[in-house]
Amino acid sequence: MEPLKIVIADDHDSSRTLLRHFVSLLPHYCIVGEAATGEELVQLVLKEKPDIALVDINMPNLDGMEAVKSCKELLPSLQVIFTTGCDEFAVEAFKIAAVDYIVKPIEPTRLFNALEKARKFIQLYDQPEKRKSKRLDIKLQNSILFIPMEDILFIEKESRKTVIHTQAEKYETNEPLNELETRLDHYFLKTHRSYIVNLKKVIKIEAVGETYWARFSNSDKVAYISKLKINDVQKKIIHLH
Repeated sequence: MEPLKIVIADDHDSSRTLLRHFVSLLPHYCIVGEAATGEELVQLVLKEKPDIALVDINMPNLDGMEAVKSCKELLPSLQVIFTTGCDEFAVEAFKIAAVDYIVKPIEPTRLFNALEKARKFIQLYDQPEKRKSKRLDIKLQNSILFIPMEDILFIEKESRKTVIHTQAEKYETNEPLNELETRLDHYFLKTHRSYIVNLKKVIKIEAVGETYWARFSNSDKVAYISKLKINDVQKKIIHLH
């Protein structure tokens, strides 16, 4: 594997120097540019197409968080590690799929572990079989899980959590159901205010009182279908098959 390209964005020279020194201690990584503002970072990402960005949040004008949102639109594969003096933005950082969030002063081992995590995500992203099979990338606490969409039976809102069900597993995330819905393939349908179902996996629909249950092959799990949605579900299942 060729060295992974890194850009550093921080408005303090001393912080950039320290990060540059730490990265230089590792094989398989090379720094291809530095930025002192959010605007400079966006331009740098556009020019260099890096693999990883080490980004401070508190920078003048365009802050690191907003700059990263622009960078991810330009380069979705970019892996971002925030390096910042405060921990108040951690939740927002993981909402935009940051690999890690490191609070200064930066310990070298902490940075090395974050870079290794980013490298593993890049390897996953680059695998041809992963590109062929569409995935749903979900944030689990401080990591990201890549689930092939074909493996998902349904997604359920459960209290304040969203639960993704496969045949054998279930995964909890804080990402809203409506947000996940926008990233799913055409064979998923919101069948109920709290359920999104993979209609390709449905083998049976049962009437239960005022609602309906969707059943799946080799699974005891059920998903709800509302009375208002049952006709849409049936039409779409017929179309898919």
